[in-house]
Amino acid sequence: MKRILGVVLFACAALLPGLAAAQDFPSKRVTIVIPFTPAGSNDTIGRYLADGLAKLWNTPVVVENRPGAGSAIGSAHVAQSKPDGYTLLFVSGTFTTNAATQANLPFDPVKDLKPVGMGALGQMVIVTGSRVPTSNLADLVKAAKAQKVFYGTTGVGSSTQFAGELLNDVAGIKMEPVHYKGGTDALVDMAGGRLDVYVGTVTQVLSSVASNKAKPIAIASKTRSKALPDVPTVAEAGFAGAEADIWWGVFAPSGTPDAVVTKINQGINKVMASPEATEFLAKHGAMPAEMSVSEFGGHVTKELAKWRELAVKHNIKAE
Repeated sequence: MKRILGVVLFACAALLPGLAAAQDFPSKRVTIVIPFTPAGSNDTIGRYLADGLAKLWNTPVVVENRPGAGSAIGSAHVAQSKPDGYTLLFVSGTFTTNAATQANLPFDPVKDLKPVGMGALGQMVIVTGSRVPTSNLADLVKAAKAQKVFYGTTGVGSSTQFAGELLNDVAGIKMEPVHYKGGTDALVDMAGGRLDVYVGTVTQVLSSVASNKAKPIAIASKTRSKALPDVPTVAEAGFAGAEADIWWGVFAPSGTPDAVVTKINQGINKVMASPEATEFLAKHGAMPAEMSVSEFGGHVTKELAKWRELAVKHNIKAE
C-alpha cells in the first residue's frame, strides 16, 4: 500500500511543474514561426491566429517568417527551441508531405515536434480541361484507362501531386504528373488544352471554373464545398478513400509540458472556431476544424503514414 501511495505521490509531483507553467502561461511574448514567406495562405491564416491569441491572452504574440527548404528551415528552428510554449510553429500539411519525400530533414518530424492543434482546413477539388471530355469522375477514370491523361502538380512532393497519386491509387489508373511552379501555371495550360486534370484548392480554381476553362467534377474532401455546392465529393462519386485536404496546424518543441500544450490548444480552438474566424477563413477557401490535442496528433500521424506509403510506392522524392 505504501509503495502504491509512493508511486501516486511521485506521479503527482512530476505533474506539478507543468501545471504551474500552464497556470502562468503566457507570462511573456509568444513567437509563432511561419516557415514560408509573407503573404501566402500560411502567413495570412497564421497572422490571424496570432492576433486572436494575443487578444485572448492579453499578451503579445508575434509572427516570425523563416522561409526556406520547403518549410524545413523554420520547422527545424522551432524543433530546436526551448520547450516552454513560447516558440510555436504554424505550418500547412507540407509538414507531412515533406517528411514523406525528404530523407535528410534537419529535424525529426515525429520526435522533435509535438502536435498542438488544428488551425484550419481547406478543401481541394478535381477539375478537368477540354482535351478529356468528362462530366463526372467516373468518366475521367474511364478515359484514363483508355488513353494517356496528364495531371498538373505544383512541384515534386507537393500536396497537389500526392492528391493526384492518391486518386490514381484509389481509381486504379495511371495519370502522368506534369510539374509546374504553381497552380496558376497549371490552370493556364489547362485552359489552353495542354493539361487534362488538376487537383487544387477550391479557391484557386474558382475563376477558371467561372470562365468555363476548367470543369469541377469532384470535391476531394469528406463534405461538399459551399462554393461549389452541386459538385459531389469523391466518395459520393464512387471513389471513397481519395480524400485529400489542405490543412494548417500548430506544433511545439518536443518536451513542452502537456498542460501548456492543452492550454494553447484551447486558445487555438477558441480563436479559430469563432463566427468571425469562420467568415475570415471562408474568404480564403478554408474552414474551422476544431480538434483536441490527441485528435490533431492522430490526424498528423495518419497523414504521415499515408503520404510515406504513397511516396515509397510511387518513388516520390523531393529534388
